This record gives sequence, C-alpha cells and structure tokens, in this order.
Amino acid sequence: MTDDGTIHQLKAMVVEGAKISWEIPHARERAAERDVPIFEAERIIHNPGCCQRQLEQNEERWRVSGFDSDVRPVDVVVKPIGRTVLRVITVIRTDE
Repeated sequence: MTDDGTIHQLKAMVVEGAKISWEIPHARERAAERDVPIFEAERIIHNPGCCQRQLEQNEERWRVSGFDSDVRPVDVVVKPIGRTVLRVITVIRTDE
C-alpha cells in the first residue's frame, strides 16, 4: 500500500538535501546481516518504489520499498526528523 503523500514528502526531503543518518547500530547490523550494502539502502531511499507511513509507539516511521541491484525486494524503515534528517531504523529483505 502506497501513501502518495508520504512518498512526495520523502522525495521533497531528499531533493532538499536531507541527511540519511545511520546512527542506530541496529540499522547497520540488520543491513549487514541481510546482505544489503548501505549504498543500496540509500539508493532505495533516494529512488523509492513506494513509501508507507506507519505509526509505532506514537512515532511516525516510513517504510520505503524498492529493489537492490540484484533485484531483491528491500524495505528501509526511516524516521523523519524534522525536514532535514531521515534516520534509518532497520533494513528488511522482503524475499526472505
């Protein structure tokens, strides 16, 4: 399910130069465990196939979906911080 408003917000933040933050160790660990290089996850954020808004524990998160270079489906969950930062929460391979 795509939330068109969310994908437009995401694209606007990327165009405006929002920083992609990998400060949460869990995000880096999951990306490595699932064999998704950070540059691939960031490419998906920059060029999403779809984006779904989620609320978890009263925090807004965006689940950004796309494909890596091997055409494996990958979701990157980010938390928008204002309009200047997209904090990566986790990386999910949806074909596993």
